[in-house]
Amino acid sequence: MIVRIAAGIALAAAFAIPAFAQEAVLKGISGFPEGTAYSSKFEAYIKLVNEKGKGLVRINYLGGAPKVMPTFDVGKNLRDGLVDIISSTGAYYTNVVPEADAQKLLEIPMAELRKNGGMAYLEKIYNEKMKAHYLARTYSYDEFHIYVNKEIKTPDFKGLKLRVTPIYRAMVEKLGGTAVTSAPPEVYTMLERNTVDGYGWPARGIFDFSWQKVTKYRIDPGFYNADLQMLVNLDVWTKKLNDAQRKLLTELAMAIEVDTGDKAINAAERKKQEDAGIKVIRFSAADEKKYLDVIRDAGWESVIKTSPEHGPKLRAFFTKKN
Repeated sequence: MIVRIAAGIALAAAFAIPAFAQEAVLKGISGFPEGTAYSSKFEAYIKLVNEKGKGLVRINYLGGAPKVMPTFDVGKNLRDGLVDIISSTGAYYTNVVPEADAQKLLEIPMAELRKNGGMAYLEKIYNEKMKAHYLARTYSYDEFHIYVNKEIKTPDFKGLKLRVTPIYRAMVEKLGGTAVTSAPPEVYTMLERNTVDGYGWPARGIFDFSWQKVTKYRIDPGFYNADLQMLVNLDVWTKKLNDAQRKLLTELAMAIEVDTGDKAINAAERKKQEDAGIKVIRFSAADEKKYLDVIRDAGWESVIKTSPEHGPKLRAFFTKKN
């Protein structure tokens, strides 16, 4: 991962560091446990920033949630200035930015969102509600799945208790299931004790938590896309950092945003799950269409209900134009 990102940003090494510049030190937190799949890009980014920005800017990595702070506090702690830069998913800070839940529904490339005005619209929301600058989206190709320990033949979750974050709540409930919220480190025990019958998660990352040992089935195809972003406290971004520091942080982050290597990684991860004994559930063609339609509609209904002002506008920016 570090090698690939570094190769894509060779030009960043040419940054000139003014002799008079004082090194800015930022406190960084991941919304996921350190060393796991969804902290890896942030950790690689920090390594590159600290190497290429030596004497200019440095990130002091404090670690990941929930060890360093509760998972759902990471966003509000960035807003309140307790940390300076974070990597997290919108699902973990809807308590600060309810509209963040819409990012899982993005159907177009980030490059297009930056051209069509959608990124500027998001930035305004983040500035106002989270006091944050949206640095880059770092995961765009990780589709979610529902994993269950009871085989089902149709897209009907009645009688199933499924662990969720805000990402999955609306679709699980729309399909008749009972949604149970928890942080990732709690899921293994919940499955082991049959407190839940399954969970929502992308293709990547279940081996980080050993969930393959307590998971029987994965429902295909995947849906939505995992969204992780790197965000910087707005006061830090506008007042603490100078142009050279902001440029370095931005160019290194954008190299991650445009990287497409995740597609192959996720295909390999699904194969690894199947090799570990996780069986795949596929519905009939008609039921599969129903399943995906319900999931998409439930996602936007939830966003628009929560944010009647911004939800419809985000949908216009985020969806493919036929």
